[in-house]
Amino acid sequence: MREEEHRTGENNLSTEEQFRNLVEKVRPYISSVWMVRKQLAYINIGIAFVATAILLLFVKPYYDTSVSILPDYGANSSSILGQISGLASLAGVNVGGTSPIEIYQDLVTSESVLAPVIYAKYKTEEFPDSVNLIEYDGIEPDGDLSPELQKRKMFLKELDKLVKSVIRTDVGKLTQILTVVVRMPEGQLSADVANNIALSLDNYIQKQIRTSARDQRQYIGKRMDEVKDSLTVAENKMGKFKEANKVIMQSPQLMLELGRLQRDVEILNAVYLQLAQQAELAKIQEVKDTPVINIKEFAKNPVLKTGPKRAVILLTIIFFSLLLSAVYVIFSNQIKKYINILKGDNSSYT
Repeated sequence: MREEEHRTGENNLSTEEQFRNLVEKVRPYISSVWMVRKQLAYINIGIAFVATAILLLFVKPYYDTSVSILPDYGANSSSILGQISGLASLAGVNVGGTSPIEIYQDLVTSESVLAPVIYAKYKTEEFPDSVNLIEYDGIEPDGDLSPELQKRKMFLKELDKLVKSVIRTDVGKLTQILTVVVRMPEGQLSADVANNIALSLDNYIQKQIRTSARDQRQYIGKRMDEVKDSLTVAENKMGKFKEANKVIMQSPQLMLELGRLQRDVEILNAVYLQLAQQAELAKIQEVKDTPVINIKEFAKNPVLKTGPKRAVILLTIIFFSLLLSAVYVIFSNQIKKYINILKGDNSSYT
């Protein structure tokens, strides 16, 4: 009953009286913080100074650039899709997409596409001469390995860095435009790497399509030789049949046999013509050197850095520093008590 009466009494208090009661409850905590305000100020100024020095000296700026690749809506997109799916498998990529642009997204981070990007030479602000990305990131060789294994290990380290922290890809749900974003410490370097990724992707697909076309042409050529031999045999057989049977029209049986021979010749001739057309198409595809992917816009030097936003980071650090230091001052006695309990000091219980 007393508790209910007390709650009822609190509910009947005016807003001003409730606020006054709240202030009285909080006043001791504010007073404890106010008493050590100078110490807190010195500590937080020191933390702010250290944080500023770290942000200026050790946190490097970075630049984001992007290259956009448009989807292929042409008449050959379905046939190209089948070829690209096979190319993705050759590159060691598990194709999860159902459209060419999604397969492009998977291929962008594959070893086959990124290898030329890693070993390409770039002009940078940090080095006087052109360097590749392994040299730029200062990846050192492992002396315990053979030269080939050293090179392989350095390459894999750079590849892992690119995939995890440098390259970001995104496909628009409505537009189906693939955006490849590259984050690097230098603006022009970021743009160069992004453009090289797009060009390497196009070169890889072109190369594999040409290789596939060459293999297809070679297979078709062998098949054409086989069909041509069969067609020659069928034509000779029909010619001999006609020479041996001068009066075919008077015999239904001979007419039936002649129809079979003519049908065999027609079928083989149709197959040969179809193979000849496919061989010509394969030859055209083999020497075709036009771009496969449709690049909407190449990356350009962003000039202005993307980050880090040092002012925001510094203000966040200062805010949490003030908050944590104030909490420690208010609850210092309780904190010390719990620390003593953890240490096994029985005097803290009394």
